[in-house]
Amino acid sequence: MPDRIGRFLRQYARGRAALSDVIARHQEDRRADAAISGRTLGTIEIQPLLKPEVRLLTFPLQEVAETVAMSEELGGVINVIMWLKGPVASALYNLLLRNPGTRLTGDYRWTPPARLTPGEAQLEPSSVMTGWQHARCLKAVADDLIRPPHALEYVVDYRLGPPGLKYFRCVCALKRANGWQVLPALAQSRVLEISAVVTEVHLNALELAALLIYREPWSNGWTIVASVPIDPSEAVAHAITWADFRREIDGSAVDAPIVSAIHEAFRASGLGSAEFGAPNLRRSLLPLACDILRRLRGLE
Repeated sequence: MPDRIGRFLRQYARGRAALSDVIARHQEDRRADAAISGRTLGTIEIQPLLKPEVRLLTFPLQEVAETVAMSEELGGVINVIMWLKGPVASALYNLLLRNPGTRLTGDYRWTPPARLTPGEAQLEPSSVMTGWQHARCLKAVADDLIRPPHALEYVVDYRLGPPGLKYFRCVCALKRANGWQVLPALAQSRVLEISAVVTEVHLNALELAALLIYREPWSNGWTIVASVPIDPSEAVAHAITWADFRREIDGSAVDAPIVSAIHEAFRASGLGSAEFGAPNLRRSLLPLACDILRRLRGLE
């Protein structure tokens, strides 16, 4: 198959083979459905980007609830599937309706990198609530816009905009008369190519916002899903959090030269000497998820 769809399918197949190598290196046992039990992985927290939706399937599957959620421990956005005839799945569905997030311990089932079912996990409301604009695993800057997402980084979604395969990111952008200028971390700002807008953003020129965006495998442009007004200090915190998450993946620390380089990039973007905000420096990536991200992003 030619063109973008063919490239996507070939990369997906190669990525699945690479995932198997990483999982084998960690000596993780996989179930018949290719999932890995949370018993060996550790505790995770999930925070849905939207409330779960129920649909009716034929017997014997009956009702199933689904949502798109983010997990710092798993390193990204995941599809959460809950077969409601099971007591744990039903309990998770009710928790996610009432709470911004949930902690799962024990025998949940993760199919790397982007599918989760609750299995026989123990559940409790999450104590850490960040929201999409503060999640480390969603952070992106202008430096990232030149890297096409890996085929395995897309998730299926049919509620945040039209149905499709989507790669979600959060960027900080400056409103310009001719569009959005995504702020950098260590490089230079870039104009955000927009293909659609789900939620209109009402800001004046030269005002800042955190944008939740996604792109599809066959599109060069991005779709704006949501926005939150921010100030320059929050934009700096975003960039430092992004840098710390990158360093978490490669196993190193953010140092003073990186922070200085971020400030220099902001000055070059016309924001002057923006003050520090409060970056999210809470590292929680599971070792297997970290190695998978390193492989998908071409860092090893």
